[in-house]
Amino acid sequence: MISQEDFNGFVDSYNTDYLYLLTRAASGSYDCLITSFRVLKDLHDVILTLQKTTSLRFETDVHPLSFRGNDPFLTSLGFSERQIELIYGFLEHVKYTQEKDFEQCIDEGVPLKCANSSRS
Repeated sequence: MISQEDFNGFVDSYNTDYLYLLTRAASGSYDCLITSFRVLKDLHDVILTLQKTTSLRFETDVHPLSFRGNDPFLTSLGFSERQIELIYGFLEHVKYTQEKDFEQCIDEGVPLKCANSSRS
């Protein structure tokens, strides 16, 4: 059985990784980012399943996988207006490289290939 302390650690790790990926997007570094978010979704799913099927509780909020149109949330994480524009630019990058919306890629589990930023 997993302890509440271990569960809290999973949530903290997820939130830390999530913030790191958003920080990469906020810097305009989109290479392989959709793949990284896809892997992070697996941890997100494990956390939600553990919480639903055990007596574990959220002592820290889990960041949502989708961040589209959520300027107040992104601002609360410390991102500037310009950084938020770059984060949304990542969503455009996904649409361009994958021909699907970010959320669709995450939900469908594709791709597990690395898409880079060059548009050749």
